[in-house]
Amino acid sequence: MFTRAILPTGLLILTATLLMQFGDEVHPAQAAAQDPAHTASPAEIRWDGKLINDDDRRREALGAATRVAISRWYDFASRRGYRIDLDQDQRVVLLSDAKRFKRFSTSAALVERTVRSLAPFLSPGSEPVVILRATSDADLSTALKGARALEFDAQFGAYLEEGDATARREVDARLVEAVTAKIMSTEQPFLSRWMTDGIASFVAERASSRALIQGELRTLRSVQQEVSRRTSEEGWELDLFQLNGGMDAEAVMQAEAMALIAFLFRYHESALGSIVADLGHHEPDASQPRYEAEQRAFDQHLGLAGQDEIARALQKGRDYRP
Repeated sequence: MFTRAILPTGLLILTATLLMQFGDEVHPAQAAAQDPAHTASPAEIRWDGKLINDDDRRREALGAATRVAISRWYDFASRRGYRIDLDQDQRVVLLSDAKRFKRFSTSAALVERTVRSLAPFLSPGSEPVVILRATSDADLSTALKGARALEFDAQFGAYLEEGDATARREVDARLVEAVTAKIMSTEQPFLSRWMTDGIASFVAERASSRALIQGELRTLRSVQQEVSRRTSEEGWELDLFQLNGGMDAEAVMQAEAMALIAFLFRYHESALGSIVADLGHHEPDASQPRYEAEQRAFDQHLGLAGQDEIARALQKGRDYRP
């Protein structure tokens, strides 16, 4: 069994205990592994695109946190036909339907591009996140219950993926957004939704060439054109109250958030990193609206001139030049 090959004895005993039962109840992941409807076959484990199940040297090179993450999900993956992919830096442990995604050999590369784009917001030595592209509602439900029972849900993200190789762009964009959202929620737990969504959309387009805006595949160029048209018609100014969903504007704010984040990434990356760090690591004061804390961070790291520049850039769209 793979867990015996990669885990030190102490960690193996701990993990086995956690997976067995809590009180008198059988742990959901253990129940799934025992379900006779599921036939176990060893899950493939790939690191940086290379199969490592029988590679002792590479398995031993895995970090301790990665080994624990794999051990928690190896039986689940084996019983339910998933494979496990690790990116080169071991920031993401990805579980995908082995048969459905057999042609998706670039998943690890896609995740690596995502992680590189998120570098300004990452802390060294962070534990990997686990992402499950669930094949069925039953798998999704079992995995979520197991993650909660193991108190691992903070590091675990899962969603139902019904697409296949014929829906490549949608599948890729969903994966990048799921990875980005989970990494950001662990690294920057107090970041507002619009900033997290804007970063996820921008990184998805950057890594996979498309983002999902309100469920529709979009390029950055098309988003910038849409926002440019709307801002020019409405005389748009940077309004963090609206970006936080005020005035029932949330339905149109996803595109603005992506365009704004794209501008900051390109022209003010260090300021964006400082803003995210300020907001993402400090729990908001319940007595004050979130947008007021954001406004203070924007004032400090961009100043009024920088905020005026955002409005001009969004109005100009792809034609903006500083």
